[in-house]
Amino acid sequence: FRINHHVDEKTGVPIFSIYGKTKKPTPEMLKNIDVLIFDIQDVGTRFYTYISTMSLCMEAAAENGIQFIVLDRPNPITGNLVEGPVLKPEFKSFVGIHPIALRHGMTVGELAKMFNEQGWLANGIRADLYIVKMKKWRRSFWYGELGLKWVKPSPNMPTPTTALLYPGMGLLEACNVSEGRGTTRPFEN
Repeated sequence: FRINHHVDEKTGVPIFSIYGKTKKPTPEMLKNIDVLIFDIQDVGTRFYTYISTMSLCMEAAAENGIQFIVLDRPNPITGNLVEGPVLKPEFKSFVGIHPIALRHGMTVGELAKMFNEQGWLANGIRADLYIVKMKKWRRSFWYGELGLKWVKPSPNMPTPTTALLYPGMGLLEACNVSEGRGTTRPFEN
């Protein structure tokens, strides 16, 4: 699945894809940028690639002297449960970029802070990080308890239930077994 660079028809603003050949913003992409903002809903699982994207964007921002702001979002499968193995560094990839548990129990803001403070960005570089914190979120909350409408963060994550099932079912993706991607209820059937 690739998304290409293009220009917004209404504004003429260039849109650069970091979900194609390029995974980390280049200096050219960040030219004339004062601040880089991350506002994406994670699902609480290490191999959901949005947190890898966040880490690579943090690196690019740090390397180019740009402030990085994270608009924190709730972990839809609670912040109380941490489960599964911690990624071994030799298995680092885009689907597992840092040594965290499979079900990490953190918000994107907490992850960004950890990536930064642990020195896990390339060459130990640190981002000029600012986190816009959530109000009224508690670690024990499931997404359904928040009173918020679920906006699917990707086509294969249509419900909070899908996010709950993903940590276990996502392990099957490397096998010759269908976990239901492309259906209306992935990971559920």
